[in-house]
Amino acid sequence: MNDEKISAAGRTRYKPTNIKGAGDCSPSEQVQRNHIIDVLKRNFEAYGYLPLETANVNYLELLTYKYDDNAEIVNEIYKIRDQGDRELGLRFDLTVPFCKYIAMNPNLKMPFKRYEIGKVWRNGPVKSGRAREFYQCDIDAVGISSIYIEAEMMAMAVKIYTELGVKPVIKYGNRKLLPYSDAVISIIDKMAKVTHEELVKDLSKYMSAAEAEKLLLDVKNAPKCEEIVQLEAALESMGVIDYCEYAPYLARGLNVYTGTVWEIFDKEGRITSSLGGGGRYDKIIGNFLDNGQQYPAVGMSFGLEPVLAVLAMNNEQLTINNDLIDLMLVPLGTESFCQKYANDLRKQGKKVLVYLGGKKLASALEYAAAYGIRQVAVIGDDEVKGKEITIKEIK
Repeated sequence: MNDEKISAAGRTRYKPTNIKGAGDCSPSEQVQRNHIIDVLKRNFEAYGYLPLETANVNYLELLTYKYDDNAEIVNEIYKIRDQGDRELGLRFDLTVPFCKYIAMNPNLKMPFKRYEIGKVWRNGPVKSGRAREFYQCDIDAVGISSIYIEAEMMAMAVKIYTELGVKPVIKYGNRKLLPYSDAVISIIDKMAKVTHEELVKDLSKYMSAAEAEKLLLDVKNAPKCEEIVQLEAALESMGVIDYCEYAPYLARGLNVYTGTVWEIFDKEGRITSSLGGGGRYDKIIGNFLDNGQQYPAVGMSFGLEPVLAVLAMNNEQLTINNDLIDLMLVPLGTESFCQKYANDLRKQGKKVLVYLGGKKLASALEYAAAYGIRQVAVIGDDEVKGKEITIKEIK
């Protein structure tokens, strides 16, 4: 073994690195995330959704009970075992843990509207806008059968993405337009992403080429069901129909959906991944409870990573500035005074940083510039005795 790779403790030196699709966020990057999350929370609460947090680690049986062993999402679950040799898994989305919450709290007053923002994990392929460890930002409404809740969510999506500087296009369909097997539906769902020849080839595994051709034609020309007609009327009344595009082939992959489904894309096509999506899933909670009652539900997920990717392409980089730090105090032998003074300012709602990196003024100013701190006050004995402090603007 190469001696240069041996540490003083006799162990092989390890070079720290991140796995592909899971990384760290610098403060400036986290500022961007926080900005997006703040916009989401503000809008979620404006529409009457309540905050909720569910467990990151769940029984594997819970995460997989709706899918067969060959389902793509099952293969992407990060599976672990605890010290009791129980099979567990990291949540791959926020919907299944939410259904568990409803099932475990049957006395909740309905309708129940919630939002949750948290990390999920998927051991799948990594590409622009899709990571292995990422945030999901979900809203769900349980106990509402009316199509107006779907329309409300889609209108909210238009408002949120527009506010974030993204021009959205919402493609919508209905699972009732696709009375086929799950395998066939998963192929149809790719209609906008692959060529016609590829679709026919994939469908030929389950039917003749002539039957595949007819099926694709039937999907493209499928008449709109009553739910779609009602949805379009609601979208028009809310003034967002121009942001929406009918897509009868859309299935969103997962077989939990029972009605309306939709996906949101960047209208300018800067990334191909969806920016978010949602749909109606009326049966999954009832299956959890198995009490014979109906629990109509609709949910939508907003993608944080793809929005960040779009903003990066626009060079819309937010920076750390005095939105995070209002004032930096630089003590010149006056640390105790500065700490007390900073606390007094904090009580007034100010965000104050006391610089404790040494007495070199040049180093303090370099620090302020590096972190975008715009206001600095240097405090020595003269300032303390004179009870007067000068605030410098850093450019």
